[in-house]
Amino acid sequence: MKTLISVLLIVTVMTGCSAMYAPKASEPEVAKVVLTHKFQFHNATVNLSELIDADGAYHTQNELQTMLNDKLRKLLEAKNLLTEDSRANTLEIHVNYERRFVGDKTPIPSSALAYPAYAYTIDITDHGKRLTGMKQEKKQFKGGLAMSKQVVTKSLNDKRYEQTFINAVAKDIFKSIESLR
Repeated sequence: MKTLISVLLIVTVMTGCSAMYAPKASEPEVAKVVLTHKFQFHNATVNLSELIDADGAYHTQNELQTMLNDKLRKLLEAKNLLTEDSRANTLEIHVNYERRFVGDKTPIPSSALAYPAYAYTIDITDHGKRLTGMKQEKKQFKGGLAMSKQVVTKSLNDKRYEQTFINAVAKDIFKSIESLR
């Protein structure tokens, strides 16, 4: 009798488990996008925003855009990813760069730089048609211990520090471009 109950219990459990199994519907195949080995790159656009108008003379939006484009171009050239061939895919990059200041969200802001926030979109196009891309939002520059100390002591009050920030943004964008290939 115990054997019969054990067998019925096992059969019931197995039947119940097999009834709960539903085979997965096959996922539609996504066509792999074929990109050219090299890219055309004209210019990235930078949209600069800041919460306060600081006393210090910092880089203009055009200057930041020029610095970013120069750095991106150097990184792409170093990996032999640039071409002037009109048949190559085109990189279109848009960056939102928020210049931050120590205390800029408080009633007593300073004119000393804090770490910037940024976001960007990368589109790879073929004669105006978007093939693939990436959107990165709410990114924050993070410096090392020495730079963090300078932020806390409000001593990042020269526009030369923005070159470090822009170089880091360009490297981040470049890594994203490589991940799309």
